[in-house]
Formats: sequence, C-alpha cells, structure tokens
Amino acid sequence: MRSKNILIIFILSFVFLFQGNYLTEAFAGDSAADTFFRANKEYSAGQKAMAGRKQEDAVQEFEQAVSLYEQLIESGFINGQIYYNLGNAYYRLGMPGKAIMYYRRAEKLLPRDADIKANINLLKHDFVDRETIGQTPEILKVACFWYFYLNQGEITAITIYIYLALIASILSIIFLRLQWLKKMIIIFASCFLVLVITLGIKAYNHSVEMGVVIADESKIRYGPGEEFEPRFKIHEGAEVRIEEKKDKWYKVYVYVDVEEVHDDEGKKEAEFKTGWIPESEVGKI
Repeated sequence: MRSKNILIIFILSFVFLFQGNYLTEAFAGDSAADTFFRANKEYSAGQKAMAGRKQEDAVQEFEQAVSLYEQLIESGFINGQIYYNLGNAYYRLGMPGKAIMYYRRAEKLLPRDADIKANINLLKHDFVDRETIGQTPEILKVACFWYFYLNQGEITAITIYIYLALIASILSIIFLRLQWLKKMIIIFASCFLVLVITLGIKAYNHSVEMGVVIADESKIRYGPGEEFEPRFKIHEGAEVRIEEKKDKWYKVYVYVDVEEVHDDEGKKEAEFKTGWIPESEVGKI
C-alpha cells in the first residue's frame, strides 16, 4: 500500500511540474497576456481575410500580428505557438526566410508538431538553393524516439524525476528494507544514464548557432567586409551554421549546394562552403 502511495505522489508531482511550467508561461503578466490575445485576434483576422481573398486587408492584419508577436518576444515571452504563428504570418507576407527562421524556433519547442515540419518542407520545395542535409533515418527516430519527440525542457524535467526516483528507491532499500526495489534501481539508473547522455547531446546541438538567410540574395565573401571578393551566392531561406562573428559579419558554413569553382590548392568542399556574410542578412534560429 505504501509503495502505491509513493507511485501516486510521484505521478501527481510530475503532472504538476508540467502544468506549473505551462501556467507560468501562459500568464507571465497581464500586459503580455493582453498583447498575446490582441496578436491572436489580428492573426485570425488575417486568416479570414486571406480566405475571403481580401489580399490588402490580410496583409495589414498579418503585419499588425507580426508587430505584436515580436513585441512579446522582445519582452522575453517565449512560446512555441507564437513562433509558429509568426512563421505563418511571414509566409503570407511573402518573406520565406523569416518564415523558416520562426518555424525552426517553433520546432525546438514543439518537436512533435507535424504542421511545423510540413510547412518547412513545403517552403523549402520552392527555394532556389538545394540543401545537402540528409534526412534522419526513420529507424533512428524510432529507436531514439525520446530525443526527437521531446524538447530540452521536457527531457530535463524527466531526467530530474528519474534521478529523484532513483534516490528514493535507494533510500527505501536502506531504511525501509524494500528489497523488491533492487530491480527498479537498475531500471532507474539505466534510464537516468540514457537521459543524461540525451540531454548532453540536446544541449550541445542547441549551443550550435544556426541561422537563415533573410535577404533575397547574399554574397558569401572571403573575409568580413565589402572589400573582400565574393566566393559564391546563396538565396533567401538557405540555412547556415554560424561559426564566428566579427564586427557586423558572420562566418558561416552553408548547408546548400554552391557553384563549383576551380581550386588549384585542392581545398576541401567543407572549406569551400564557408565564408562571411553580413549580420543583417541572417536571422538567428
């Protein structure tokens, strides 16, 4: 009976943690909530205008929604649905680069949302540059489902609870003589190890700065300045890895095919696909 009560308390505490995080995020402040509802109203009005083929009205409503949503983001109000709505609004405004940027931000917080992935794939299908990133094998997604279907916050919370369950099991054996928990300790310890490794990989991937080209066309140069010659060009929507920043320039590695050049020095392809781009032409993910 005692063990059942412990299990019930554990489950209720787990639920409370997630509900608490949700409520804290949703009601960060009266002003933020008011702005959020106003932005949603403008966004819905834009969708209705678009459905009614009132293009000018739709553009106006989406621009208002974008302004309000970005105010929320600047004030520190982070929400996956806001990023998703911003992606949709920028797509409707004919700005696919910013649309991809916000879809990618939304994807980090809402990794199980199929609409986000579908919209990204739909946009990329019409981009000028073709990506060289391969799709993650489905068997890997199934084998490591927790990595692909949970965001960093969710994995962190589960890791903490598994750790607490492990400690509670050990203490129960020591003080309550509950020997049947020995097998549970092995299970909890194994899960905790896997989750810690997963969390480390997630944290590392999140620490890698990524960006999206938001200009119609960008010249990737040999150095951080207009005085350096261009190496190649990439176009709006192309995703890049930001490796370094100098003044108002980013050194980036691009994830798209670029025009081949003759190189007598025999430089590697990875070296060829790096260069410098103005900070103003890249939106950070």
